Amino acid sequence: MNITEKINKNTSQIDNLELIDILNKINDEDSKVADAVAKSLSQIEKFVACVIKKIKRGGKLFYIGSGTSGRLGVLDASECPPTFGLDHDIVQGIIAGGEKALKKSVEGAEDSESDAIKITQELINENDIVLGISASSATPFVLSALKQSKR
Repeated sequence: MNITEKINKNTSQIDNLELIDILNKINDEDSKVADAVAKSLSQIEKFVACVIKKIKRGGKLFYIGSGTSGRLGVLDASECPPTFGLDHDIVQGIIAGGEKALKKSVEGAEDSESDAIKITQELINENDIVLGISASSATPFVLSALKQSKR
């Protein structure tokens, strides 16, 4: 079972709490994000510097994910043109299960290594950079896409 599918012990009894206590629990969990990002800033800096270099050379940035992570990647990619003035094809989101997975869950798509390989072979070249998005860090679709992209 993936970590994202396990019960969070800090919120396991959330449905028995008062509304304000539920909101406080959610806020407590959300506050952990900033600390996690802070611990990773040097790695993030290296990645962003690489993205900038690739884009300046005509490359693209691809977000690859599945489920909610994939949807968030597609959403972020769609915000780059209006927010940063980029052409629409420079930052692209790829979600396991394709466009239909944006609105409705496509069960099993996250496990399809062959779909990931096919998509990356069709879309990604040596000028591009790929960011895998996976809450569990173990999604087969994402891992396969990253391996194929590295080739």
